[in-house]
Amino acid sequence: MTLNPKDPAQPPVYGLDHSAYRCRDAEETRVFYEDVVGFPLTLALHIDTHPTTGEPVDYLHIFFDIGSGDPDKPSHIAFFEVIDHPGDDPDELFKTRWGMDLHFAMRVADHTALEAWKKRLQGKGVEVEGPIDHGMFQSIYFHDPNGYRLEFASTEAKEQAVFDDHGARAHELMGKWNDWKANRHAAAAE
Repeated sequence: MTLNPKDPAQPPVYGLDHSAYRCRDAEETRVFYEDVVGFPLTLALHIDTHPTTGEPVDYLHIFFDIGSGDPDKPSHIAFFEVIDHPGDDPDELFKTRWGMDLHFAMRVADHTALEAWKKRLQGKGVEVEGPIDHGMFQSIYFHDPNGYRLEFASTEAKEQAVFDDHGARAHELMGKWNDWKANRHAAAAE
């Protein structure tokens, strides 16, 4: 399935190919994603040159298949271990982030699958928050060893109606937000 763009001349987009993050240690990250969560390691690349600048940099780029429903177009979560520049300290990430602004969410089939994931992760010693009812979907949250917040989310029929209602009003709500923000900034400037 492809995106239905506003502009019919727009080339099609087929969804997420990969999302990439830094990691402190590639093996620690592999153990978590492959052995704990169960996402297979599908690619590892040792690269010694920055792909856009040509500068020398030694890093390992690793990819884990998170499933897409289409075997010809897999989706991945990927990581870089840059040997001379370790990733962020997880404790610092927790201090500087609220948890909602930097996370990676993956869809699961339904709420039963969400509960199954929670039990699986907890059984492997991973701390899990939720399920949390967001009104239009439910989700669980957990962290990887790099401090990144991960989410499994599921939407069932009753929640889809709420999601659709919010979606139908997205531009209206954006306009209200922009007006509110402008008024707030104007009041602060007085």
